[in-house]
Amino acid sequence: MRSHKKLGWVVFILLFVSPFTSQAAEYILRAEIHVKETQARRLEVWVPLPLEDQSQKILSLKVEAPGPFLILEEEEYGNRFLYLSLPRGNAKITYEARIERTEFRPVETPPPSPRFLLPDRLVPLKPFRDLAQTLSQGRKTPLEQLRAFYDYVVTNLRYDKSGKGWGRGDALFACTNKRGNCTDFHSLLMALARNKGIPVIFEIGLPVNREGGPIKGYHCWLKAYVDGKLYGIDASEAAKNPAKREYYFGNLDERRILLSRGRDLLLAPPQHGERLNFLYQAYAEADLRPAPDLVETRYFVSFAGP
Repeated sequence: MRSHKKLGWVVFILLFVSPFTSQAAEYILRAEIHVKETQARRLEVWVPLPLEDQSQKILSLKVEAPGPFLILEEEEYGNRFLYLSLPRGNAKITYEARIERTEFRPVETPPPSPRFLLPDRLVPLKPFRDLAQTLSQGRKTPLEQLRAFYDYVVTNLRYDKSGKGWGRGDALFACTNKRGNCTDFHSLLMALARNKGIPVIFEIGLPVNREGGPIKGYHCWLKAYVDGKLYGIDASEAAKNPAKREYYFGNLDERRILLSRGRDLLLAPPQHGERLNFLYQAYAEADLRPAPDLVETRYFVSFAGP
């Protein structure tokens, strides 16, 4: 089979942005997507690209691919994807992004989409109606209610990745087993908050630090909209580090890179399989069917300043 690695196309995008008012950290994120060989007639690959928000700016983006590609944005959540259709696989896709991160603090914003009040497949609302009502009793304002839900999750769940069932962002699993990872913590918190009409946004990406190197795993967090402001919430980090419990109710440190937001995702262009639970690495379909095992995503980060 002919190798397509020598046919790589390169694009370089430079975005000029206004400087932050507070001190910022810059990271260089390198993603390597290894596409395995396949006999499928049609192989499609979607790669999530870093997003921009109040605390993350993309200063530059360089993509290398074994053929033509598109950068597309889906409408529901605003996620961005690098999309390719590859013959037979056996290829490597890379991108390098220079990213400026700042601490996220409560900020005034317009109301988010009503989508963030609705249930997701693994974040149903009805089973948590009574618990949300009980926890919110005596809490007069939405912010007080949100704090009650946050305190319940941080106090009653333990960060524990042993056994099976964790890591899917299953609110029922988290509530029943009182354990899990960041997806489980935040799924339960989402279900409680949305039951009381508080819009909550699920975000997922990568944990980073100034030492740099390969990135293992992912991290997720929430943003909740209350009384005209957007609050950052990281319940799982608060559970692991009780000294920062107050901090992580409202604030998010800069040691994270946002890759996508939302659950039950429809990609761009839309995938042929069912909606994806969440996404932080490349996804593939072969002959119009899900084939995630055909792609392997590796992330590396280096600290670039200030």
